[in-house]
Amino acid sequence: MVKRVFRISKDDLETMIQTYKQENATVATMLGQYWKKSLRTGIFEITRTGLLREATRATKNGIEDWRQIVSNWADLAESLDAQ
Repeated sequence: MVKRVFRISKDDLETMIQTYKQENATVATMLGQYWKKSLRTGIFEITRTGLLREATRATKNGIEDWRQIVSNWADLAESLDAQ
């Protein structure tokens, strides 16, 4: 069984945080949690399953922007694995 993993750099997370800070503070906070986890290595990694769980949680809490982001990341993890 192959684990499908999505990776994003600390710098990319910082850019997204700055973008969402003005538009949606909740999303910026969620991205900030991932950013903190990326500090040691400079890259944040999460499995596709973890992203889908995060999307489900976002749906239940009514955070549509966050659901779209993590769902897109899950799709990327899937497509990158197929290459």
